[in-house]
Amino acid sequence: MIQLSKPSDNMGGLLQLWAVPNSDYYVNGPYVVFTTTDNIYQLYCSSESLAYKEPSKRTNAGIHYNCSVSGFIPKDSEEIQLALNKMEYRLYVVIFQDGNGNYKLSGTAFYPLRLSASLKTGKQTSDRAGYEIQFLGETLSRAVLINNPF
Repeated sequence: MIQLSKPSDNMGGLLQLWAVPNSDYYVNGPYVVFTTTDNIYQLYCSSESLAYKEPSKRTNAGIHYNCSVSGFIPKDSEEIQLALNKMEYRLYVVIFQDGNGNYKLSGTAFYPLRLSASLKTGKQTSDRAGYEIQFLGETLSRAVLINNPF
């Protein structure tokens, strides 16, 4: 019998997020090795905004996963705008740390994720202002657990 037991604790949400160009790493078992770290972005997002989803979809060709890593980068600045503009033209895998301290890798070299960013200011001065970001892509596997790569 296969049994999935009740966990002793389980924290939701994501704590940290890194975007790694799909040509700047390789995977060796549970280890991610970077060929260079010059183009890796550690993205600060409001903690309550970070989320990951990977719903499966069954087709005639098999199962694939629609991966989405999303968050909100507060404030609009020239530095943020330049970085996001540059990032939108590259392909990435995303490493994130979840609320339980686990590190996961979403996307692969052959099935990378793409960044989409949208500036939102709200209608009132009390509304949040900044960039809603989302890394999206279809993959053939779920995000994999990895050891701390940093």
